Amino acid sequence: MFFRDKVRGDARYLSDGSAIKGHARYVILPNDETELREGIRYANKGNTKVTIAGNRTGGRGGAVPSGGDIMSMEYLRGVVGVGKDSNGIFVRALACTPISTFNDMVANSKMDVISKPFEEDYTSMRFPVKVSPSSTVGGCIAVNRSDIRDHVRSIRVVFSDGTFTTIRRGEFFADGRNMVLVAGRNYFSFNLPSYTSDGVVGPKIGDGMDLIDLFIGSEGLFGIITEADIYVSEDVAEGITNESGKMENYQIKERYGQEAVDDIIRIKSILDPNYILNVGNLI
Repeated sequence: MFFRDKVRGDARYLSDGSAIKGHARYVILPNDETELREGIRYANKGNTKVTIAGNRTGGRGGAVPSGGDIMSMEYLRGVVGVGKDSNGIFVRALACTPISTFNDMVANSKMDVISKPFEEDYTSMRFPVKVSPSSTVGGCIAVNRSDIRDHVRSIRVVFSDGTFTTIRRGEFFADGRNMVLVAGRNYFSFNLPSYTSDGVVGPKIGDGMDLIDLFIGSEGLFGIITEADIYVSEDVAEGITNESGKMENYQIKERYGQEAVDDIIRIKSILDPNYILNVGNLI
């Protein structure tokens, strides 16, 4: 059973790195994904808006609630294991794992092997892009921090009705602009936005696109990332981040126009039909 507690007026859940202060009724504190799914189903049933929050290190107010409940991911942290495929060595981590913890686990812990055993020494490898040590794995993916996109092997996503799916890079592609997505008992078929995006602002959009790129950089518009596989590297790359939120609103409209916003809202209405995921203001 998930834990839901009343938010006090001075609660730390009401602000993030932007110092904007919001308001909310309750905070949901799941200990694992099962409790998270229970909490999100409860909110969905009552049509209660939910703001997803991790370590609240973002500087644009994206984790600041504007009413409703807060889904705090703070207990969904830790490294699950390590694996290897044809693209390199990857580490599986829960969404609210801080980057400092991620790197410490890689360097100092004997992690379980996810795929078949391999002999390579990965302990000198690190999180592949330059970010704050207190940033989280899920947060970096949600805002495509330092252009992490190509380093993300897979993500596990929970939708607003509590169903979930794992999306692996290279596994599902759009047929032109038509995308098919299966999540639990749900089957979604929808047309992608008509605009084309390089993914610097919001999701990366284009013909024949990889499904995973709809979620990377979308700032939680469509679902909650609970786990991810990240390719580790000897070199740490540095890139730009165009994070949205209450201090920097409506970036998709400014860059691509109102039609692009309407397209994103249309897809959100399919994947989050009650529109309960209350996220940063990309749109």
